[in-house]
Amino acid sequence: GSHFGSALEFSQALDCGGCAEAMALKPPDEEQEFLVTIGTGGSDLHCYTEQELRQQLGARHVERSGQARFFCTAAIQPIERFQSLRCPEKVYALVLRRATSSLQLPPAGADAENSLARDIASNDGWKLALQTWRAFTGFGNGYDDGAVPPPKFRVTGKRAGRLLSHLSSNGISEAVGEAIAEFHHWQVDLRGFDLEVVVQVNDEMLLVALPLLERKSALQSHFACPGLTQPVAWAMARSADIGPGELVVDPMCGAGIILLEAAQCWRQARYLGFDSNMAQLERSAENLRTLSGGVGRAVDLVYADATRLPLPAATVDAVVCDLPFGKLFGSEKGNEILYPTALAEFRRILRPGTGRAVLLTNEANADRLTSALCPSQWTVTHRRGLRLGNMEAVLFLAVASKAGGITSVLPVQSMRLPWEDSRGRAKWSTLKALVREPLQSVMPGQKQAR
Repeated sequence: GSHFGSALEFSQALDCGGCAEAMALKPPDEEQEFLVTIGTGGSDLHCYTEQELRQQLGARHVERSGQARFFCTAAIQPIERFQSLRCPEKVYALVLRRATSSLQLPPAGADAENSLARDIASNDGWKLALQTWRAFTGFGNGYDDGAVPPPKFRVTGKRAGRLLSHLSSNGISEAVGEAIAEFHHWQVDLRGFDLEVVVQVNDEMLLVALPLLERKSALQSHFACPGLTQPVAWAMARSADIGPGELVVDPMCGAGIILLEAAQCWRQARYLGFDSNMAQLERSAENLRTLSGGVGRAVDLVYADATRLPLPAATVDAVVCDLPFGKLFGSEKGNEILYPTALAEFRRILRPGTGRAVLLTNEANADRLTSALCPSQWTVTHRRGLRLGNMEAVLFLAVASKAGGITSVLPVQSMRLPWEDSRGRAKWSTLKALVREPLQSVMPGQKQAR
C-alpha cells in the first residue's frame, strides 16, 4: 500500500536499463537536488551558507531545514564549485525526500520496514543520484561505458520521532540493504563498501542520500575528549595571528583543543603541546586522532612542565594557553606563584619583539595575570572580557617586548577583539568556516559521522 511504486514496476524498469544504465553513463549535465549540512553557528552562518549556495553554486530552490541542513538544486558540473564551499560540513546527493505524513506503511514493524525498503529501492531518483556520486567520487573511472562494476554498499539507517516509532534504525538498515541488493544486484559489504546509502526518517521527512564530500578534520562541534569550549579555543588561535611556518606552543595543552582548532584552520604552521599530566596528554592524543592525517602531522605532544619547557630561548612565534583557574587544577593561592613563573618561561621561549601570547584566565585571577605580565617584559595589546558558561573570563593578548623597550600602559578591557566587528561572538562560526581545510570526496569504507 505505498505510493512509491511496486517491486514489479521497478524490476520492469531494470529490464529497460534502470540503474545499470546509470552506472555506465558519463557525468550528467542535469541538475541534482543536494543536501548540505553545516556545523553549529548563529544566524550569520546560516546567511553566509545560503549566500554561498546561491552565488557560488548558482543553486536555486535553496531551503533551510532546522539549524544544520540546507536543501538546494544545482548543476553538477563543474564539481570544483562544491569543493571550494566554505560553510558546509558535508554534501550529499539526494535520492529522495518525502514528507513522512505521506508514507502509507503497514502497522506491523517488520512489514512497515520491508514496505519502506521497497519504496526506497524502487524510487526513480537513483539514476541521477548515482551518476552524481560517480562524478564526485570517480567510481568506475578507467572502465568503458557499460563495463563499470556494480558498487559494494552499506546502508546506515536512523529513525527518530514518534510517527514511525514501530520502526527501528537497525531494522530500516537491514530491510533497505536487502531491497537494494535484490533490485540493483549490488553486494552488501559493511566494511569494504564503495557507497554508503544514508536513510533518515523522523516526524517531518524521509531522506535517502549518498555522501559526496566531507571535511577530513574533526567535526566542527565535537572532539572525543572535551576541554575548553571550541569557539573560544578557535578565537584564541585566531588572535595569535598565526603565519605560515611559525611555531605555536601551548604549554598547558590539556585536551589540546586550542592547538587542534588552530591546526585545522592555519595548516602551514607547526604546533607543540606540553602538559605535565600524562592523562591530559592522552586526552590530547585521542582528540588528535580525529583530525585528518595532513592536519594531524603538524601537531606534536610532549610531556613537560610549563615552567621548564625543553625549548631554546627565542624560538617560538606564539604561545596560546588556557591558564588554570584554581578550580579543577591547582588553587588561586597557588596561581600567585605559578602565573609569574610560567609567564617568565613563556617570555624566555618567545621571539623578542614579535612573539605573541594569547592567555585566558577567569576574572578572579585577572589581577594575578596582570601582575605576571611585567611591563618591562611584555606589551599587553588587548584585554577582552568573555563568558565561559556561568563564569566571567578575560582574554589577554600580549607581545614579548625587546630588551630596553618602552614600558607600556595596560589597555582598558573591552568586549571585542581587534579582528571582531560589531557582531562579536555571533560571527565566529562564519569566520572559522572561511579558513578551514577544503571539502574532499568521501573515502570508500568509511562510515560518515552525522
